[in-house]
Amino acid sequence: MIYSLKKVGQITILVWLLGLSATYAQSTVTGTVTDEKNQGMPGVSVKVKGSNIGGTTNTTGKFSLTISPNSTLIFSYIGYQPQEINAGTQSQVNVKLTPEQNALNEVVVTALGVKKEKRSLGYAVQEVQGESLQKAISPNVVESLTGKVAGLTIQNSSDFFSDPKIFLRGKKPLIVINGVPNTDTDLWNISSDDIENVSVLKGAAASALYGSLGLNGAVQITLKNGSKAAMGTTVAVNSSTTFQGGFIRIPRAQTLYGPGDAGQYAFGSGGPGGGGVNDFDYSVWGPKFDGRLIPQYDSPIDPVTGKRIPTPWIARGKDNLGNFMQTGLLTSTNFSVQSKGENGSITLSDTYKYSKASVPGAKLNINTFRLSGYTNLSKKLTVEGSLQHTYEFASNLPRNDYGPHSPIYNLTIWGGAHFDIRDFKDYWVPGKEGIKQRFVENWRYNNPYMLAYEWRRPYTKNDILGSLKFNYKINNQLDVDIRTNLNTYTLTKDEEIAMDIYDYSIADRGGRYRHNEYTFLESNTDFLLKYRNTFFNNVFSVNATLGGNQRYTANTEAHAATTKLIVPNIFKLENSTDKITPTSYKDRKGIYSAYSSVDIGYKNKLFLGLTGRTDKSSTLPVNNSAFFYPSASLSAIVSDIFKLPTVISYLKLRTAYAKVGGDMDIYTAVNSYSTGDRYRNSPTAAYPNIIDNPNLKPEFNTTYEAGMEARFLNDRLGFDFTYYTNNYGPQIFTQPFSQTSGYTGIRLNGRTTQRRGYDFSVNVTPVKTDNFSWTSIINMDSGKDYLKSLPPLADGTPQLMEGKIPVGGRLDEYWYNDWEKSPDGKLIIDANGLPRVTDYTVDMGNQKTSFTLSMNNTFNYKNLSLSFLVDGRFGGITYDGYERNLWQSGSHPDAVGPERELSNIAYATGGDPKTMLIPGLKIVSGAAKYDPNGNLLSDTRVFAPNDYKVDYQTWAKGYKAAWQNLIIDKTFIKLREVVLTYNFPASFLKKTFIKGASISLVGRNLYYWTKDKTFGDLDTYSMETGDTGLQQPSQRTYGFNINLKL
Repeated sequence: MIYSLKKVGQITILVWLLGLSATYAQSTVTGTVTDEKNQGMPGVSVKVKGSNIGGTTNTTGKFSLTISPNSTLIFSYIGYQPQEINAGTQSQVNVKLTPEQNALNEVVVTALGVKKEKRSLGYAVQEVQGESLQKAISPNVVESLTGKVAGLTIQNSSDFFSDPKIFLRGKKPLIVINGVPNTDTDLWNISSDDIENVSVLKGAAASALYGSLGLNGAVQITLKNGSKAAMGTTVAVNSSTTFQGGFIRIPRAQTLYGPGDAGQYAFGSGGPGGGGVNDFDYSVWGPKFDGRLIPQYDSPIDPVTGKRIPTPWIARGKDNLGNFMQTGLLTSTNFSVQSKGENGSITLSDTYKYSKASVPGAKLNINTFRLSGYTNLSKKLTVEGSLQHTYEFASNLPRNDYGPHSPIYNLTIWGGAHFDIRDFKDYWVPGKEGIKQRFVENWRYNNPYMLAYEWRRPYTKNDILGSLKFNYKINNQLDVDIRTNLNTYTLTKDEEIAMDIYDYSIADRGGRYRHNEYTFLESNTDFLLKYRNTFFNNVFSVNATLGGNQRYTANTEAHAATTKLIVPNIFKLENSTDKITPTSYKDRKGIYSAYSSVDIGYKNKLFLGLTGRTDKSSTLPVNNSAFFYPSASLSAIVSDIFKLPTVISYLKLRTAYAKVGGDMDIYTAVNSYSTGDRYRNSPTAAYPNIIDNPNLKPEFNTTYEAGMEARFLNDRLGFDFTYYTNNYGPQIFTQPFSQTSGYTGIRLNGRTTQRRGYDFSVNVTPVKTDNFSWTSIINMDSGKDYLKSLPPLADGTPQLMEGKIPVGGRLDEYWYNDWEKSPDGKLIIDANGLPRVTDYTVDMGNQKTSFTLSMNNTFNYKNLSLSFLVDGRFGGITYDGYERNLWQSGSHPDAVGPERELSNIAYATGGDPKTMLIPGLKIVSGAAKYDPNGNLLSDTRVFAPNDYKVDYQTWAKGYKAAWQNLIIDKTFIKLREVVLTYNFPASFLKKTFIKGASISLVGRNLYYWTKDKTFGDLDTYSMETGDTGLQQPSQRTYGFNINLKL
């Protein structure tokens, strides 16, 4: 199939090239194009009618063309009325363009890639132009969308090559490229330089024509095909280089105390049985760095006794993590050639990205080559196609989650400051290279340089995206599209672990090799019949579509891993001490669809839109495999229907309804065996303990939304507001029952959840003069999820979701055991000196962000432009797991109080180490009884002030590290993006071969503020439920961008 696409591509390219003819001219005409305020207009298309001669105006609105006598010039610009002028024999032609009667009749890309006037839509759509994504380049283009669309939340990760998570109104949307759904799209392979625009369809009503895939809205990426390019040939180069220059948050650790336990430490061998004191598998609860003499890992050995000679105990690694990290780098260079003629266009684009992580040893290379274009084979037949190949290669992908594989785990949590990490860049023990690593202990922790260079995770991927589309114009009212698309990739992910690296899953530090292969193919073939017409002297307009789609996906996986390695550092499957057990997985899925839509307009003021789609899916039960998904929308241009005050430029009301069903995952409706670990060197398999249900139905999203768009003061101020309600259900859930049956439950339809919220965006131009303008875009959204209904248990008892959440409750409620308190709210302290914990769970608050807010400002002064984006997420709570680990290990920056030293002295001298008294009450007598919900049933307790003390180390581990003390607010604000651009004037470039040039200084993540103190970047957790973990420290990036048009 790939081969046939390549053949078609070669033939299509030949046709394009033959259609790009040249016309010999006899005279030169120059002139200036101005707007309604007599300002020069850059970028206006100027072409000779009936030929491929053309160009665009420069930054001051001037143009120059060589033409034949009596040629007709066509001047066009988006939002302005085109003009045709016969040049005759004139040598100078000046033109003044006038705005369209309603510049708000902008055209947006809707479902299936169909373009419609935005005024006719009854649902919410917001667009981002590709140009805004091409200066402050991000590793993944999705990151550049952060804060630029109301309702679209991008959850970015600071970890290297970690996929951003996309949420649209709180759910995962469909990704669409050039009108075709891509369910397994790697957005690392999309170059921002290839993007024409991004259109966000914000709800099921907007994406209903995608059927089950459009359950949660869609993010549509339209790539360039040259249709909007200027006539002739244009060569463009866009190059960006950014450096990571400073941490916005970095894990910190105290450097006053070293490793050990109860203030005691002495190095023996760094392992068990070596004669040391707390010198392996240690915490950082050792003695104070005060210069005392202690045997250490690099202390000299007495030649007589064979023991280490004590040396001064000082903090040598006060910034081990900072010294280990390196300056990260991202470079991106795009080279493109566009050639456009009267009958077609061709675009060639190549983008190379290189990333170097701030963690040593991690690099990423991505090269994307794309060929696209269209040609008019006749007045009625147009062919459009594209072919893209992306190659991704990473020498190593570091892991930062909690465990001995993480540099943060080894350096800031459990490592201590008694060593300088830079002394361990040579990580092999001399004479034992490849066998024994060199570090301060040899039992549990790993040298971070060893992890960086000897625990490798190579990654190689080849990605191909191809499309071919035929459009045949039957008549002025009717045309048909036939298109086919292919998305396929092969992926290899290996893991190479050298000997002597410790991890929970590696036996006896024996090393390991793991090999994983993945292949994926998705094809979409569809046809679309489009009809448009007007009736009764343009009183009514009708736009209708009728189409069908066949979608097929195929996924295969193969996995194999060694146990220990026979020969050190030979990473092959046959180098395994035990027999390997390869596993493989294969699935196939098909969906057949038919769909239609009709949009009816009345006097271009009232619009009714109806859609319907039927999907027949291979993953649904046979008896319930086909479902119909309808939608309806209504919009009214109130400002055209009624005479409103002149301050109101435009007012539109809209409402929409849709019912869209979500498809099921493969094997949801049918039980299947799964393989397990080997038993006595024989393979095993297991049958699920959940009963399948052939009567399952897909999960529906029934959505209602209403909105308003308004513009004021001649469009200087505008807003777009949408309120929506999404009902998800009946969802598939597991109904538990007695395990004596041999099963734990059965899958049923029945649970319904609801999301309610709003999106709000404001566009304002506070200042606009001849040379200066200031525009601002503000986006805000909020949404909350609730449990709407849940079937009762078999005995009729009301059921709680996950055993905690009642009907009507928020889905993101955070339930946990709280501190037990007296009636007046004071902590109750047990005899061990620590607060008592309740037997019941308590709703501590809601985990997800309450609302998001962003402001994107742009200032233009002559050839200079400054833009900056500030965004924030407000509300929600989480448990700071990293802070807990710091208190547990003794590394927390605040674990340095004088009571710690007093406890250590007491341990050393045999005194009482209990120096900490937690304020609260102790129970003298009596008891309290509570029901399972925490309601007090009886209370006979008698209290007295607490006098139970506890030692500092136990206080830190049992009280300060307790989750009840570490609930933090997720609120944060970021200065996300700053771009300062200078556009070189045409007068500066007129004697060069350069048609246009700009240089930009860019910065990202320049400022970060959190409501509560935390060491991590909360950007990663804003839409998630769960605790914070370890992550690569988040950094600022600075750089520059150069853009040239030749």
